[in-house]
Amino acid sequence: MSKSFFSIGETKWWKKYLILISFLLFVFGGFAQHQKRVQKHFDEARQLLAQQDYSMAIERCEKILERNPEFLDARLLLADIFYETKDTPREIFQLKKALEKSEMPLIMRRLGDALLSNGKYGEALDYFQAYLDAASLSTERKAEVNRKMENCRFALHAMENPVEFYPERLPNTVNSVFDEYWPSLSVDQQQLVITRLVKRAGQPPQEDFFFSVSGPEGWSETQPVSELNTPENEGAQSLSADGNLFFFTACNRPGGVGSCDIYYSVRNNGQWSPPVNAGTPLNTAGWEAQPSISSDGRFLYFTSNRSGGKGEKDLWRAECLGFGPDGRLKWKAPVNLGDSVNTSGNETSPFIHAGNMNFYFASDFHTGMGGFDLFMSSIQNDSVFSAPQNLGYPVNTSNDEQGLHISADGMTAFFSSARDSLSGLDIYSFRLDESIRPSPATYVRTFVFDAETRESVQAQIELLNLVHPDKSPRMEMTDTQGECLLCLPVGKNYSFSVSKEGYLFYSNTFDLREQRQVYEPYELEIGLTPVKVGAEMNLYNIYFETDSFRILPESEPELQKLVVFLNENSRLDVEIQGHTDNTGDAGKNLELSDKRARSVVEFLVLQGIRKERLQWAGYGEKQPVSDNSTPEGRRLNRRTTIKILGE
Repeated sequence: MSKSFFSIGETKWWKKYLILISFLLFVFGGFAQHQKRVQKHFDEARQLLAQQDYSMAIERCEKILERNPEFLDARLLLADIFYETKDTPREIFQLKKALEKSEMPLIMRRLGDALLSNGKYGEALDYFQAYLDAASLSTERKAEVNRKMENCRFALHAMENPVEFYPERLPNTVNSVFDEYWPSLSVDQQQLVITRLVKRAGQPPQEDFFFSVSGPEGWSETQPVSELNTPENEGAQSLSADGNLFFFTACNRPGGVGSCDIYYSVRNNGQWSPPVNAGTPLNTAGWEAQPSISSDGRFLYFTSNRSGGKGEKDLWRAECLGFGPDGRLKWKAPVNLGDSVNTSGNETSPFIHAGNMNFYFASDFHTGMGGFDLFMSSIQNDSVFSAPQNLGYPVNTSNDEQGLHISADGMTAFFSSARDSLSGLDIYSFRLDESIRPSPATYVRTFVFDAETRESVQAQIELLNLVHPDKSPRMEMTDTQGECLLCLPVGKNYSFSVSKEGYLFYSNTFDLREQRQVYEPYELEIGLTPVKVGAEMNLYNIYFETDSFRILPESEPELQKLVVFLNENSRLDVEIQGHTDNTGDAGKNLELSDKRARSVVEFLVLQGIRKERLQWAGYGEKQPVSDNSTPEGRRLNRRTTIKILGE
């Protein structure tokens, strides 16, 4: 018989081998089972993240890492969870742990992003550079990373050169335990309107409007704007300069044009009218929000994602054409603010300052501190926006900054911030650094009435910038109470006239070439004199060369008003009177005033007014209307007077 394949010794060895194989199969099989369990837990964690059950997703990942600290995907998933929950410090921790196990370029980029959003600009710069060095990137991705690196360098420089910033929380009469944001004020800073997010147990969060009034003891206790608040949400409001027109944002309302639309309400006799959708072309099927109305009521600035923009959300403005026959506001087609302001990112939170020369907004793309930063742009010739200026640190931080409102004098800014963990978002104010202040503005509050009866008159007001007389005059109307509020940028000289059919027109000048603060406004009571024999009106915007009767070109607008008045009252015969102050020789003043009156008559005749209707006379310094001892008094005495002689 042949020999067995295995000897007795070989048989013992084989049994040991079989035992080892069985053990290894058990170990690797267990490992495979373990891996399956780990993968199952990981898949569950991803599903929980998709369901936004963050706490359970975190628990699953932490269990995985307890058993297998090398499981890279669990660390990256935790980083994703902390990104979603805005827990940036823990996101950074997990990404750094992940980078210890893998040098994936994507982890470096994620770390750069997280550190940038956390204000760790130096570290972020290093990781972005490492990402550029380690990865083969497309031109587009490389440009994106370089832009973020530029933000880091800007932020480091800004923090070394901070602007003045000492925010003060408004009192508890304005702020509450709820979130308050989006402050807006009337130009006289007497009315403050805010959006408040009210949260009550068992009810969905509710955004409503509240207002406060400034008085001797400060801001009054806020009250709801009951006429405008609804069970739905409304917010992001803007008050007109006089506080009588209210624009705001509301979403998904019946009859709406798009997902979110701009609405407005008018205040009459102290009550707000039912809100009206601003309609097309202002609103579209897209998203329109965050309105800001210019102080002259001419333009409404807003944010939109409508087609034709340059990025995700752009800033636009629409010219208001006033109220139509149906009582609704009419609009020209909105215009994109262009490449200086808008980018391929998001531009939001527009605010046009009362002087209509400086524009503020938020952007997540222009160079800044990260997230949304606040910027300022100057407006030239009503339409050209300068390159934006970042408002600097610490106004801007690595967090999102939005919703700025600046007082008419350019000194004080109002904004919302979560600086107190107990009260959430609150309204704060701070003194603006000189480098980011707008050009100051003041205002004229007028009351127009019948000079004989003292009853209010609804009249037309014309305002002309005499520094740039080539620009179209600004036209306004007083309300039914004869009142009107006008914002005026300082540093300019204005011609101001008021007219109403059946009355002599009023004319005067505002010289704001020297700064006049908003708390020193012009308060005018203007009595219009009915047209009748013997009535007189003084004109202050007819100018002559010094010691000469030659009419200066800037007199043209005033003289044309006089031509229109005489044409509209073609039966009137008038006397053109020349008057001077008491400076110089009385005889020469008398002669000069006569020649100046004659020059006005000659102008009118050239404009087609019949010479037979016109007389002239010079009175020199004999008929003053004010005290010659002051510069203002002498200015008032230097005038041209129109007196009605007959019909």
